[in-house]
Amino acid sequence: MRLEATQNLIIQNVPIGQEAVTSLMPLLDRAAARPDCIPAIDRSSAIIRLRIAESAPSSESHDQADGRMKALDHALRKSLGCAPADSYLWLVLFWTRNTRDGFTPANLDLLRMSYRLGPNEGWIVPKRSYLSLTLFDVLPPDLAAETRAEFARLVKSELYSEAMAILSGPGWPYRDMLMASLSSVPERNVAILVKAMADIGYEVRQNAGARPRG
Repeated sequence: MRLEATQNLIIQNVPIGQEAVTSLMPLLDRAAARPDCIPAIDRSSAIIRLRIAESAPSSESHDQADGRMKALDHALRKSLGCAPADSYLWLVLFWTRNTRDGFTPANLDLLRMSYRLGPNEGWIVPKRSYLSLTLFDVLPPDLAAETRAEFARLVKSELYSEAMAILSGPGWPYRDMLMASLSSVPERNVAILVKAMADIGYEVRQNAGARPRG
């Protein structure tokens, strides 16, 4: 139960102290060693391992960092082996493989699985859009189209803060394309996004390009 409760806090972006996470290591190790499937525990273990990998100090050795990523990869594969319809864990596995081993085109099938299994899961969409746009130049046409459509869904769903973070972050080099993707989004939603971007110092116009103000 401690693993599931911690997973829920992580998903809700509630800060968790390193000491609290470290105290779970015996439970995580037992879950990793167990050959059977308990989907809730296996998923919780994978998400906690992700938090451990993300919060690792930059000063740790290469061997320590590699050990964390190996443990995360194992936890992800174990969980997906038990419950393969988890679109979030496919996305995390995509990130893990790119981070640990470097990007290869074969990794894109992991991203495809995430899109296929969870195209409209609101809390996953911003994370997937952000990651996809950091790699947009190497995406094949089908995944590029998914990325554009996903940004439009963010704005249509009125997730303006998330859309702003993406547009002013990894999406900025592709701003013309992203704004053009909003052609089927209600004008009111687009107007709200344009004003909100202006409020943080960016001028954007649908189908007309964009540039930082000042």
